[in-house]
Amino acid sequence: MTAQRMHGVTAKEFTRGARPISDIAANIIGIVATAEDADAATFPTGKPVYGNSAASLLEKAGTKGTLAKTLTAITDQGDAQIVVVRAETAASGRSDTQNAEQKTAVIEACKTLAKAQAHTGFKPKILGAPELDDADVTAALAVAANALDGFVYASAGGAEDITTLKQYRAGFGQKNLMLIDNEFIAYQKGESATAATIGRILGARAMLDTAAGPHKSISNAEIQGVSALKYPRSFGLLDINSEANTINNADITTLIRENGFRVWGNRTCSADPVWAFEPTVRVASIIKETIAQSFLWAMDKPMHPSLMIDIINGINAKLAEKVYQGWLLGAQVFIDPRKVEKSRVGNGIFAFDYEFTVAPPLENIELNQYVSDRFIVNLTDRVIEFASNLKPTTV
Repeated sequence: MTAQRMHGVTAKEFTRGARPISDIAANIIGIVATAEDADAATFPTGKPVYGNSAASLLEKAGTKGTLAKTLTAITDQGDAQIVVVRAETAASGRSDTQNAEQKTAVIEACKTLAKAQAHTGFKPKILGAPELDDADVTAALAVAANALDGFVYASAGGAEDITTLKQYRAGFGQKNLMLIDNEFIAYQKGESATAATIGRILGARAMLDTAAGPHKSISNAEIQGVSALKYPRSFGLLDINSEANTINNADITTLIRENGFRVWGNRTCSADPVWAFEPTVRVASIIKETIAQSFLWAMDKPMHPSLMIDIINGINAKLAEKVYQGWLLGAQVFIDPRKVEKSRVGNGIFAFDYEFTVAPPLENIELNQYVSDRFIVNLTDRVIEFASNLKPTTV
């Protein structure tokens, strides 16, 4: 049988060149919460639920537990996309048993949060469990953050004593975790009470990501909807011995009252100085996932030089964009000849290397003031000049 012939025009379309790389969504919040009376259809227990507006979920959140309080805290900073996992409510009984059961349920909810993308199609990056985050829950959240390439904001244990805070901090070494000292107070339901502080920080972080970007540290962000601090920590921009600075030196973020109420601290829990700053961890994670997710189109195509060059150009363009936007101080794509040996390439592997430097936060402005007699000469010169220009007085 002969091959089919075409009597007419055959039109074919080809694509070539570098593809633009779109940023992943970095400003989606992910929370674990309790809510005994929440709407079960909207918030089924143990299942991640996505909402494109945290504010729109409030009316279904009930009044018990932490969910409504957390959503209010977030939306006080501004509306945000959110993934919620409602933990099962422990059965009634002795308070210690109930607490143990509740903790188990919350930890299970943290594990479920790690699977948020499979359930909802969305991958939260700003994670927390406001008013539930003891040491065990925080550890579970950090594990979820590893799966989600996210970052956890959690309580530093709630102690007023700074030595106790430091002991609590010593239990963590994760780069994707920031511990927060102290609590904000707000007027709610006719009384002043703690104000889901971590929820407010999650909301502020999402707003910062939207308005500025993940390269802006959460430190010095003003928090809305609060009226006091649970522990009034001493603070002064020039006071190295203040309580706030002492806490920061333990790599714990604290809260201050200075022209409003603010988050104060840049440091993660990492023991590796490379990952000391919150923006470094978040920017590196976001760039890694953004670039990795962008090359599905190139997978399994024949390895011609043109394809390799298109990939290089795509990575280079994205990194150059981040330099221009202020995320990075500089970046470069390169090929390491040791990683593209014949045996590896022949086995379908081609390695592209790139390096960048994240812009660090300005944590310490060093002002050097000198008091001297250097400019006294200006005084005498001016006086002499003035006097020499005076005309003599005569009769």
